[in-house]
Parts: sequence; C-alpha cells; structure tokens
Amino acid sequence: RLERLSRREERKVVKRIVYLSLFSIILAVFLITLGIPLLGKFADFLNLVFRKNEISQVDSKSAPRPPVLDLFLQATNSANLTISGFSQDETKVVIYNDSQNVGEAEVVSGKFQFENLKLKDGQNEISAKAISKSGKESDFSQGVKVILDKEPPKLELESPSEGQSFSQDNRIRVSGKTDKDAQIYANGFLASVTAEGNFEVLVPVLEGETTIEIKATDDAGNTKVESRKVNFKK
Repeated sequence: RLERLSRREERKVVKRIVYLSLFSIILAVFLITLGIPLLGKFADFLNLVFRKNEISQVDSKSAPRPPVLDLFLQATNSANLTISGFSQDETKVVIYNDSQNVGEAEVVSGKFQFENLKLKDGQNEISAKAISKSGKESDFSQGVKVILDKEPPKLELESPSEGQSFSQDNRIRVSGKTDKDAQIYANGFLASVTAEGNFEVLVPVLEGETTIEIKATDDAGNTKVESRKVNFKK
C-alpha cells in the first residue's frame, strides 16, 4: 500500500515537472518571437514621446518660420485685396504693405486669410511675419509686388474709318496703337500687338452695314472700347 502511494506521488511530481518544462519552453518561444520585438517597439514609443517633448520645448523658445503667401494678380484695378497663405499653427500673421503694419490674421489648420487690404495707387509690396504665442517673431516672408492701376489702356484706331465702304474682300483690316502689354479684340478676334504697341487684325464681315467693336484690356482688368461702322458690298 505504501508503495502504491509513493508511486502515485512520483507520477504527480513527474507530471508537474513535465508541465513546468512545457510552460518554460512556450514562455521562452514567446519571448524570443514576440516579447523582444514588443519590448523594442515600446522603447521606440518612449523615445518618440520624449523627443516630441524636447521638440516642443525647442519650438516654444525659437522663432517661427516666415509665412508663405499665396500667389495673386500682379496688377489689379480694385483697391481692396485679399491676402492668404500658410503659416505654423499656434501663430498669428501680421500683414505689411511697404513695411507698414496693416493688420493681423489668425492661423487655422496652417492657413490664414486677410481680407480688404487697402492698396495705394501704383506699386505695393505685400509681405508678412509670423508671431508665436510667446511673442517670438519670424523673418519677413518673401514680398509680393502688386500694382493698383485704374487707368484704361490707350486705344487709338487708324483703320477703318467711320462709315468706310469696302468691296470684293470681306476681311476688314483693323489697326491702331495701344499699350504694349494690352490685349486687343475686334469683334472677338484677337489682334497681334507689337512691342511698340501697334496692333492689327483682319475681321470678316457680312454684306451690308456692320459695326466692328474694338476692345483693349490691360493686365489690371481695365478696358476701353471703340466701335466703327463699315459697309461691305460684293
């Protein structure tokens, strides 16, 4: 009887040893395959957190980067201009016209917009600065030049004359002088303009009386219109 009990105890001890051995093997495999990589990732996570804290501390002490202005027209006939662009979050943007402070804009999700900037006649140079919450100022952004021009372009017609009659060829030559940077349209046909401002275009007409409308447009959007009545007979 005692021998039977001792054998049972031996079997129990052997089972425990086998179970513990299997558990140790499984644990070792887990640590090798998953545990060590997980520890590495956890270490990387801690490193990232500490680096972010260091970067935020440096950013709070250093000046922000200059804003970047969106491109806009280099010439306009409107005295009010909307300025937009990009800047760092948690900053405000100060707008300057010819180095004079003309207003501020808040930055939302990296973008800002300033409306109704008043332009003066002639050339204006727009720039901006970013200011952090701690009061640090960036350098000026790259300046953008814009011209306020309300004057219509020159338009002097040389041909045709008012009421002039034509026959045979129904293509009427329209010519004259304008500003060198202007565009000329005669009844919708684009004329060629030389560096000296001379322009010329052929406009087809129907038989009878026709009105030819000549329109000059400059870069600022100003226009000047003249018209001539001509007669064509086959």
